[in-house]
Amino acid sequence: MPYKDMIVYFLSGTGNSFRIATCIGKAAKTKGIKTKVLSIDKAPSGKELKDLKTSLLGLVFPTHGFTAPWHMIKFTCRLPRVKKTSAFCTATRAGLKIGKVFTPGISGTATFIIALILFIKGYRVRGAVSIDMPSNWYSLHPIQQEKNLRAIITRAKLKADEFINKLIKGKNIWLTLNNLYEIIWGLLLIPISLGYLIFGRFFLAKLFFANTNCNGCGICADNCSFGAITMRGKQDPRPFWKYNCESCMRCAAFCPKNAIEAGHSWAVILYHISVIPFSVYLLSWLDNFIPGITRLQGGWIEEALSLLYFYPAIFISYYIFNLFIKIPIVNRLFTITTFTHFWGRYREPDTRLKQISLHK
Repeated sequence: MPYKDMIVYFLSGTGNSFRIATCIGKAAKTKGIKTKVLSIDKAPSGKELKDLKTSLLGLVFPTHGFTAPWHMIKFTCRLPRVKKTSAFCTATRAGLKIGKVFTPGISGTATFIIALILFIKGYRVRGAVSIDMPSNWYSLHPIQQEKNLRAIITRAKLKADEFINKLIKGKNIWLTLNNLYEIIWGLLLIPISLGYLIFGRFFLAKLFFANTNCNGCGICADNCSFGAITMRGKQDPRPFWKYNCESCMRCAAFCPKNAIEAGHSWAVILYHISVIPFSVYLLSWLDNFIPGITRLQGGWIEEALSLLYFYPAIFISYYIFNLFIKIPIVNRLFTITTFTHFWGRYREPDTRLKQISLHK
């Protein structure tokens, strides 16, 4: 099918998805297709879309918790309904290079969920692909050397070019080893993905803090894709991460002072707080007044009580943590017990902050 125009919407924290979206856009332009590459932050309603057979929509986004980020899911749901426009989905996943071996990441259900939403809204979904880009999750592992990062990115660009060129030629790209690999992992990891969307992303959002290098410049808050950071404190403002943080790592990647840490020791404390069997204690206490109520343990009522505990426990604990982290000796203690400043921070080597936060 001859496409005349294409819009690629991207969601990007540290630049990986932006880089792939840009590569796809450039490849399409060389084929004479009028192309726009837009951040979803700057196109919240998808007004630029045209419901034409000659139009192509692309969605490029990172993988979070082996699925699509919640922010991308919401954006896709807000897109207008169409009948003619074709579409594709591309997820970037955490790739590594160990010696001469490139190890693939796992995007799981990421592309399939977005493709399903597009299909329900009337789009003709032509294909999906998951592309390895350097892992940016410094909360979990060290960031790789730049030569390894660039080697991964070079392979990724070639894969992006190959994908869009096939798509432009009118091919449907579903029956691939790439998608078979992802659907298998996606089905196996559904419990983890659901757990991430419901619980995990809130937990991970509360791991960040600013060390004593922070000068209160507010760059992290001003450029957060999700509006998830506020600066608190009149005399000595410091970033505070709200519940809607997606752990995209942009704040840490572009902090000019390398002040933003992932609190590994704090994560251990927060984990133990979050798994306290509140429902068991509550039902046992209520048994003094309502004999036999402990029989509810193990049922849906216990699960509901656990949920009622989990969210307030996470948020209140982080609020208290945020108060204490302003004390220099406490800040220093948590700073020396995080691996962040040993592992490094990642951003796509050729991406600048203004490209992903103000891209038009």
